[in-house]
Amino acid sequence: MKFCTTLTGFLLLMVAGVKGEGYTIDIQIKGLSDTSIYIGYHFADKKYVKDTIRLNSTGKVSYSGDEDLPGGVYLLVFPSMNFVEFIVGDDQDFSITTDIADPLYSLKFNGSDENSRFLDYQKFMRKQQTVGNEFRKYREQYKDVPDSVEAFNGRLQEVDKLINSYWDSLIRENSHMFLGHLVKALRNPEVPDYEVPEGIENVDSAKWILSYVYNRDHFLDNIDFSDERLLRTPIVHSKLDQYVNRILIQRPDSIIPPIHDLVERSRENEKFFQYVVVFLINNFLQSNIMGMDAVYVDLAEKYYLSGEATWADSSFLESMEDRVSKIKPNLIGKTGKDLIMETSTGEWMSLHEIGARYTVLYFWEPNCGHCKEATPALYNLYKQYKEKGLEVFAVYTQDNKDEWLSYLNKNGFDWINVYDPTQNTFFRFYYDIYSTPVVYLLDEQKVIVAKRISVESLGRMLETSL
Repeated sequence: MKFCTTLTGFLLLMVAGVKGEGYTIDIQIKGLSDTSIYIGYHFADKKYVKDTIRLNSTGKVSYSGDEDLPGGVYLLVFPSMNFVEFIVGDDQDFSITTDIADPLYSLKFNGSDENSRFLDYQKFMRKQQTVGNEFRKYREQYKDVPDSVEAFNGRLQEVDKLINSYWDSLIRENSHMFLGHLVKALRNPEVPDYEVPEGIENVDSAKWILSYVYNRDHFLDNIDFSDERLLRTPIVHSKLDQYVNRILIQRPDSIIPPIHDLVERSRENEKFFQYVVVFLINNFLQSNIMGMDAVYVDLAEKYYLSGEATWADSSFLESMEDRVSKIKPNLIGKTGKDLIMETSTGEWMSLHEIGARYTVLYFWEPNCGHCKEATPALYNLYKQYKEKGLEVFAVYTQDNKDEWLSYLNKNGFDWINVYDPTQNTFFRFYYDIYSTPVVYLLDEQKVIVAKRISVESLGRMLETSL
């Protein structure tokens, strides 16, 4: 199991403790002595080491401090890097005993009723997981026997009902404890079984839309955004990732309104607000889905560049502002900036004057290794779709005219070839060109339809569009 041993400034802020009465956790591990063990904790999707402590010759150690530990799910990590989990909540004076031969099932707590209940929960879930896996194994084994598949599906549904019933009682009986908040946060909302009125066509589509809207509006209802202890569990990160990247339709206009609502809900707690905003900005900065840069720009302007992200220093904000300024002009759905450039024949050509149904705006150079593969492939597409309404506006990004013309003559690329040796058009800024090749697809009105796509992906788009 991999643990992180360092924290960024952001995380240091998040785990900073509040002065209290301190903590004392007495630990005894049968089967270990005179060796180091570790106290760790969850934060988002990672595990961090908080302290290294050493067992004495009898396998005992007292772990204590003068300030309360921040609440959350912590880890008792053995030399093998296996671990057991325990809760740090209101009870911060208790003991843990276990046997290294079977750490979970020999685990006991004294002085922490919450941890005793948490342990019962873990054992219950481990048992039901084992039972469920057995049924799945047999279902796969007898997958060609319909009656057997139906029978095992029924048994799996019984397991789910048992788990849900157990969770209901656990949440109800422990609502005053962190354990209750933790288990509740794990639960997904139960989508109503919608009845579609008679006469509605595409009943399945109608039910899907109703279910989608319900999940969009309620998927995170079981997370208590006022309880920052949930940040020191794996739950919140997992739920946010599922909601943002799998529940929501992956289009900027379908994502931006609900994530604004999400951020507003997170304002119940300052650290929760910080975590949610940082999660979202990083998620969309790193997204590989075309068009998600629009979400990044929205978040950056609304929460960072507006001054709300008080945790971000001036150099970070300056870098973000620069990045936003380069992305914003070429977002999908915007009209691409006109480029008036000199052609290979000494004339001048305006991008916006091209009357084709679709225009490929292609930034390239002859000595670029990837360009040597992409350019001929793009030229083949050009020949295939030229008569159907495709044009290519190929921008040579360097200033060596002789090299450029020689390459064109040698390879016969007779599309619109242009260049701007003095950078008067600022094409690098308006189209965010920092490497080559780069492919944009514009419609007849020069609205950006696609950006930074491969020639292969462009071919698939043209196949359905022309």
